[in-house]
Amino acid sequence: MKMNELFSVGDMVFGYCNGFFDRDDYDDKVCVLVNSKYAVFQYTEGRWKGFAAVLNYTDSLSKEMVDSWKIEKTED
Repeated sequence: MKMNELFSVGDMVFGYCNGFFDRDDYDDKVCVLVNSKYAVFQYTEGRWKGFAAVLNYTDSLSKEMVDSWKIEKTED
């Protein structure tokens, strides 16, 4: 599996995310760049608002786990 099979630009993630971003990181983030090896997320809230975090691919990531991190898009 590749990172761009798990995330798309515009995906929002929230909560603990199984500690992949940090054990104390619960802030919402949006995916701003993704390729086969890594994804870049920009914080949309919290003390790191506007900053970015890189999530590198690892075999520990699964589609089911990553999907549980995502914020469902709703129609207005």
